[in-house]
Amino acid sequence: MTPDNFVKTKDLEQIGPMFVIKVILILAIGLGGLWLSLKQLRKNVAEIRSKPKGSHRMEDRFFNYPLMFLWFGYLIVFFGGLIVNNLVIR
Repeated sequence: MTPDNFVKTKDLEQIGPMFVIKVILILAIGLGGLWLSLKQLRKNVAEIRSKPKGSHRMEDRFFNYPLMFLWFGYLIVFFGGLIVNNLVIR
C-alpha cells in the first residue's frame, strides 16, 4: 500500500522534465551542502583536539565550541531536510 503523494512511474511523463531537473538540482545542492558541512565540522573538531589543553580561554570554551556545534547541527538538519523533502515527490 503506497501513500497518495508518491508518484508512480507513469506519472513522471505528466510531470515534465523541468520538474525532474529541479528536483535533481536541489538534491545535488543538498548533498553537496551536507558533505561540505560534515567535512568542515570534522576539520574544526580535529583542530580543537590538536590544541594544547591550557591554551583555551574560558570565553572560547563557553561561546565558540557550543555555538560551533549548534551551527553545524543546524546546517546538517537543513541540508538533510532538503534532501528528504525532495525525495518525496509530490
